[in-house]
Amino acid sequence: MYNVAEALSLYMKKILDGRSDAVLNMDEIPDTFHTLAKDLAFFGSSFNTIVDQLSKRQKELEEEALLSKQKNTSIEQFGMLISSLIQYIPQQILVLEKGTNAILLMNEAAISEMHRDHDYIENLTALMVGHTISAGGTQVEVSYVFEGAERHLFVLAYSLVWEDKDAILYTVADMSETKKEIKTLEIFAYQDHLTGLYNRTFGMRTLEEWLVNKRAFVLLFADLDKLKYINDVFGHDEGDTYIITAAKHLRGFPENSVVCRLGGDEFMVLIPDVNSDEVQSKASEIYTALETDPYLEDKEFTYSMSYGFVSVDTDNELPAKYLLSTADERMYANKRARKKERLN
Repeated sequence: MYNVAEALSLYMKKILDGRSDAVLNMDEIPDTFHTLAKDLAFFGSSFNTIVDQLSKRQKELEEEALLSKQKNTSIEQFGMLISSLIQYIPQQILVLEKGTNAILLMNEAAISEMHRDHDYIENLTALMVGHTISAGGTQVEVSYVFEGAERHLFVLAYSLVWEDKDAILYTVADMSETKKEIKTLEIFAYQDHLTGLYNRTFGMRTLEEWLVNKRAFVLLFADLDKLKYINDVFGHDEGDTYIITAAKHLRGFPENSVVCRLGGDEFMVLIPDVNSDEVQSKASEIYTALETDPYLEDKEFTYSMSYGFVSVDTDNELPAKYLLSTADERMYANKRARKKERLN
């Protein structure tokens, strides 16, 4: 007699084992079990399909897991490489967590800076407040005072994700020494080397700027009397002393004035926010101080200075050349008047 239960049990075992010979002989099964057998045969076929799909998906997941592991390893190795390479960069490199400013990465230059200025990160982040930092990078030049000296920093900041944390990468170049060198060069370029006053280039540039900016000021033009005579008779050292002494007294104008030597025995002074009466009073004081300078006590010559000035209002339309020429003419009128006064 055909044992249906045994046949079905064997069939199911073969299916579960994944065997290819899992087949039911439908002819040997009584009619009453035909429907059940067909259903089981369909189930077996579907089950095999599901098993195949699960096996395929498992392999895909294993491959994805392997790729993910390899990717994470690559990222980790790349991070280690970056961390090593930045140690050789002279600029300061800092990666700070957004919000907390927790240090995620620093190179040796940044660590050295932290040892010198314990509030460095606090100062840096405070200076960056108000600047939008994006993934594309933001360039900012900032400055602050440290130990009595002004520091100038050029900062490149980038928004990024570092070790699964929102962070900001700062690349900082200390431009303080460069700024000092530039200032030194500017002083050298715009300073009269004999007197220490500004030179003609700086004076004329300032005059043009004040005219463009519609500033109110007085332009004074001064000329030393008898400089050629002192040079010819007593030597150029005495002539240089004369020029230096005059420059010293011309510094007596208000501190915000621009005093410059145009060349030879000529000087120009730009005095902002004053009226002509104030300038006349101060110029007279300087004239007297120069004329009675202690250096002249045992000398066979005298010092004196002729000057002329012109007031410039905020609605002025006259060019610098004309204003300087007018002050020059008034200076010569002053020189002639003094000469005539001495003769009388």
